[in-house]
Amino acid sequence: MDFSSFLTSLATSCIIFVILMLVFSWLSKKPSNHVVYYPNRILKGLEPYDSPRRSTFAWVKEACTSTEADIISISGVDTAVYFVFLSTVLGILTLSGLVLLPVLLPVSSTDKAGTKIAQTISKGAFNDLDKLSMANVEEKSPRLWAFLISTYLVSFFTFYMLWKAYKHVTELRATALSTPEVKPEQFAILVRDIPAVPQGQTRKEQIDSYFRTIYPETFYRSIVATDNKEVNKIWEELEGYKTKLAHAEAIFAASKSTGKPEGGRPMNKIGFLGLMGKKVDTINYCNDKITELVPKLESEQKNTVKEKQQASALVFFNSRVAAVSAAQTIHAKMVDTWTVDEAPEPRQIIWSNLPMKFYQRQIRADIIYVIVVLTIFFYMIPIGLISAFTTLLNLKKLLPFIKPVVDIPAIKTVLEAYLPQIALIVFLALLPKFLMFLSKAEGIPSKSHAIRATSGKYFIL
Repeated sequence: MDFSSFLTSLATSCIIFVILMLVFSWLSKKPSNHVVYYPNRILKGLEPYDSPRRSTFAWVKEACTSTEADIISISGVDTAVYFVFLSTVLGILTLSGLVLLPVLLPVSSTDKAGTKIAQTISKGAFNDLDKLSMANVEEKSPRLWAFLISTYLVSFFTFYMLWKAYKHVTELRATALSTPEVKPEQFAILVRDIPAVPQGQTRKEQIDSYFRTIYPETFYRSIVATDNKEVNKIWEELEGYKTKLAHAEAIFAASKSTGKPEGGRPMNKIGFLGLMGKKVDTINYCNDKITELVPKLESEQKNTVKEKQQASALVFFNSRVAAVSAAQTIHAKMVDTWTVDEAPEPRQIIWSNLPMKFYQRQIRADIIYVIVVLTIFFYMIPIGLISAFTTLLNLKKLLPFIKPVVDIPAIKTVLEAYLPQIALIVFLALLPKFLMFLSKAEGIPSKSHAIRATSGKYFIL
């Protein structure tokens, strides 16, 4: 990338940033969007914003002046942790820039090695931006010590900032856990790899008797995980008909007028995509379907509870201390039975992973980490291919018909600035999804744990 392409990229990014700021400010002021931009304030019974006469960019000042206590009270600890992450990254970049730019730019730009290199290599391979980098420093020059020392300085400063942020986040989490406001999952543990049910007992009786024996004073109850695929399918179908019924009744009510008090009953076809088949009264049809599905759902729920119980459960205690202690205790002689962990939030549980056996999870984890290692060694190959094929020279060879367009100076500058970046961004955007798929395939029981595992794999890459 030459210097003009760099300036074009920088200017375009600034323009996009300003446009997005304006769009955000405009959308956030529309009353219909308040539930999108201010959900936490609305859930707490507060107005979307404090002042009715609010300027367009007032949110910028609020974001910069809000204290950590304000953020936690409105949006919770997760948002505060995210702000700690952003401030840490900003601090690393700012201090590194203040230290490195005044030192390294003069060191590299005043050396003359780049001029000699540019004369010996192909045209365009060494551009103006390279004169501001270490590539412009002569081989074995004493100036290289500046780059080496700067590398260590930035590394140590980064480690210090990360340690400070981690310590602060740990304190935030400890404070949140010690608050009087409690959550159900803080009283529970997740139990997996439950042995076969003894004869004469149900799965729930087995779990209750086991934990009541170990924790006679603090055990409260258990909830056995079940295979709810069929129940969920019927429930989703039932909810769909309820939604259609509510919509049809609203249309029917709106159709009533003084001249036509009986209104017009909505009709629909029950064939493919509602485009073909028999035409029926929507309200009567939905009522009939709901009447048919309700007993079917109740019957399937009873059958699921009785016949489709799995070897995992949530066990509840009457104190948080007992739950934390139980989550950190070994409950069996064999490592592959009665394994326990802290209970995640219900919405975080990956229910399909709960039935996986202990050794199945271990084998899956080993296979997946082999795949991750292979990805680490070979992921540069697709990146190199993408970078090679997205250069203008190669695109002209592959797609000769675009040559008249890309030779226009303005278009050429924009493509040189953004084309390789966009291709690389798209590829790197797919990488976390691939790693998330691998993490879930390990048998991890919660989405937050899977995200953490994905972050670890991504960091290694």
